[in-house]
Amino acid sequence: MNLNNIKEIHIELTSLCNAECLQCARNVLGEGLNPNIKLQSLDLEFFKKTFTVDNIKQINKIFFCGNVGDPCATPELLDILKYLKSLKKNLVLGLNTNASLKTPDWFSKLGKILIGPLDYVVFSIDGLADTNHIYRKNTNFKKIMENARAYIKTGASAHWDMLVFKHNQHQVKQCKELAKEMGFTWFRSKETDRWDIYPQAHIKPIQTYETVDYTDAIPDCERNRDSSIFIDYTGKVWPCCHMAEAYLNLMGQEKHNDIREFTNDQLMTEYQTKLSNQPFYICRRACGVGKSKRSQWKQEIQLS
Repeated sequence: MNLNNIKEIHIELTSLCNAECLQCARNVLGEGLNPNIKLQSLDLEFFKKTFTVDNIKQINKIFFCGNVGDPCATPELLDILKYLKSLKKNLVLGLNTNASLKTPDWFSKLGKILIGPLDYVVFSIDGLADTNHIYRKNTNFKKIMENARAYIKTGASAHWDMLVFKHNQHQVKQCKELAKEMGFTWFRSKETDRWDIYPQAHIKPIQTYETVDYTDAIPDCERNRDSSIFIDYTGKVWPCCHMAEAYLNLMGQEKHNDIREFTNDQLMTEYQTKLSNQPFYICRRACGVGKSKRSQWKQEIQLS
């Protein structure tokens, strides 16, 4: 893999997940498995073949999130993290998880690996015991809290990210206060923009959704800005996670027919060619100036 000029890598380690979130491409409105998805994970051997001391020199950060799986479901995650740290001690590592899988002991081991000053784990917690599971279906709040406390106890940095909907908007302040009490480093809240793809049958936005017109949106490309690439759970390389998700999602397919004319290899150059002329819908939607996903964030508060 050619990593020249790449500074940041976003990796989707697995398609395995314990949850069935209502606006996730992994399923269809929180039910079943998207037939475009195979159940598999990247393993330690993939990382040993892909990343070496020489080709990781210019990489500043590798983080694990993705579109269809939870990184903590990856069988060899801890060994993968240790391997990457062995290649470059100051490499920033981070991951996002619903934290309702594994055990406190396992999360303690995770915290003892992520000891760099900028390493982190994002805990995606969308409310308290009576609301978190409404969007993050099949998760267990008590288990999440136990795992988070075990991780934070190691001194590692934890971020609480909260998606805010009509059903949990009254708990934002309580969640922020709990995050501070527990020792989280950051608390962030955001309102999803996925209403153009997903209907409001099971959950509702805080305010009545008004359709956003992305026709004339000018992209400020995230991939170009961060000098980044996205690697999915099969090892395929994409310009970004947004494009990879739009390619396989069963919801809103008609909006993304423009990218399905190309293979993922072709998209690595096609997206750049089209940016200044006729950007893909996903580029306008995800990175449009003033309308991009960055506008979803409502609070980003450093707690400690």
